[in-house]
Amino acid sequence: MATGLTWLGVFLAIVLSFWAIARENDRRRHRSVEDWERENAAGRGLTSQFMRAGALGLESILVDEKREAIQYQKDEEQGMTKTGSKGDDADRTAADE
Repeated sequence: MATGLTWLGVFLAIVLSFWAIARENDRRRHRSVEDWERENAAGRGLTSQFMRAGALGLESILVDEKREAIQYQKDEEQGMTKTGSKGDDADRTAADE
């Protein structure tokens, strides 16, 4: 019996969550411009602002990595990434043989 009541409580919590989401979605869909401006000024738009800021931060990280990869490839083509070991320079390895 206790297990049944536990599952009933979980089921009711899930149903109430879906109902609250649907009700909020309907409220947002039918709000006026004044309501939107009031909610945005009150800070209810912060979630989307935080998501936008996070996306911009992630984009900047990816763009920086892309720039570094391009720069490394250019350096490698010019021979600037060589380590100085015998395997790097064909002339030095030919002299040792």
